[in-house]
Amino acid sequence: MATSTEGAAREKAGSTQRNTPMTPSLKPQHFTWLIFFCFLLFPFKRSVELPLLIMTIGGGVLLYKYGRAFFQEPAVRLFTLLFACIWLPMLLSVTDSYDVKKSGGTVLVFIRFYLAGLLIIWAMSKPDQLSLLFKLLAWLTAFWVVDALFQAAVGQDFFGYTNASSRLNGIFGEEGLKLGNALPVLAPFLLLALRAKPALMLLAAVLTGAVVILAGSRGGWVSFGLVCIWLILSETRRRDVAFWKIGAVVALAGLAGTYAVFETPAAKQRLDQTLLLFSGDEAKIDQALSLRWTLWKDAFAMIDAHPVNGVGVRAFRYAYPEFAQPNDPFLSINEASGRPTGAFYAHQIILEVTTETGLIGLAGLGLFYVLLVRSWRLASQERRIQSLPFAMAALAWIFPLNTHPSFYTAQWSVLIWLIIALLCASLLPLQKTAATLPGRQAF
Repeated sequence: MATSTEGAAREKAGSTQRNTPMTPSLKPQHFTWLIFFCFLLFPFKRSVELPLLIMTIGGGVLLYKYGRAFFQEPAVRLFTLLFACIWLPMLLSVTDSYDVKKSGGTVLVFIRFYLAGLLIIWAMSKPDQLSLLFKLLAWLTAFWVVDALFQAAVGQDFFGYTNASSRLNGIFGEEGLKLGNALPVLAPFLLLALRAKPALMLLAAVLTGAVVILAGSRGGWVSFGLVCIWLILSETRRRDVAFWKIGAVVALAGLAGTYAVFETPAAKQRLDQTLLLFSGDEAKIDQALSLRWTLWKDAFAMIDAHPVNGVGVRAFRYAYPEFAQPNDPFLSINEASGRPTGAFYAHQIILEVTTETGLIGLAGLGLFYVLLVRSWRLASQERRIQSLPFAMAALAWIFPLNTHPSFYTAQWSVLIWLIIALLCASLLPLQKTAATLPGRQAF
């Protein structure tokens, strides 16, 4: 009888251990640096795929090891819903895509972002690891800024890269102008790391803003502006500072930014080009938008012809020739296949999602935004403080009223899904470990 009782107890203990997702044999701190390496390697094209692959395998191991119990965690459920809002419409777009192979391959490999996100949520279950990652990202952002300023001063950055098309591109090299869009996403980590020292935070904001302006991406200008507005509102409430004082600081920063624009020919040219939006002439408006008005008219034609599930994820370029006007500047012939192609994507997140995945995708994107905003509003003040840099980073990238890099392309998808997973992890810490860990530190 005693032996039977002991055996039952051991079986119950083993069952409990198998069903408790937060009794891992792997240690989360082993993966904090791996997550950081994804950000570190982001500028270097496909090299980021190596740490991402390891994280994808780790996420698969977590699902296999803990099964349903893992999905009882609110952060995992939220991340799963957010991913489903984007991925399911992608899957439905494959059926009649203009390039089934391209769309199907994109849908299949996109799953790696979900599995990697699960590992991130698990790895960030300890507050010291979230804090460590925050500090590492702050130092990385500072390096990006200093490297770009060095390039502006001497003509090349620390790695010998020169300006790309008369615009700062820093560590991203001389091909693919990405600094202007990527830096605003990481800027919150640097600025919030200095929030205890307002003078240094202001200096960092001015220097970061100068780099964003000189990088020449007008979408990046909007993104960084949003980060600064949120930071100003947050700090005003936190410090209970008079509004006029904040206004004076903003005015000084604005003057510094204006000076940077007018003293830099390339940035001034971008500003002058933007002002053509108010000319009332369609050709000049198209010029102000870098020919995106032509691009967007063709995108609306695609939506009208394929409203339900779109032309297929990542198949925009192959559908484009059918809807383009004669002499369209984006039309070309693929040298390898001899196939006519057009612009790669719509350069605007709402249009990109709707053209490639239809109204189904647009509904999914809308629900994606609703879930994010709702989760933020329902979170406690402590959780909001902790997740603030990740929320700011997400806003900088996915704010709908802006121009955007491709939402579905491999490199940019790495960045946004890392941020979304970290936001879920910081907003909804894993409950199974919350009771055994000391209180989390506020940023």
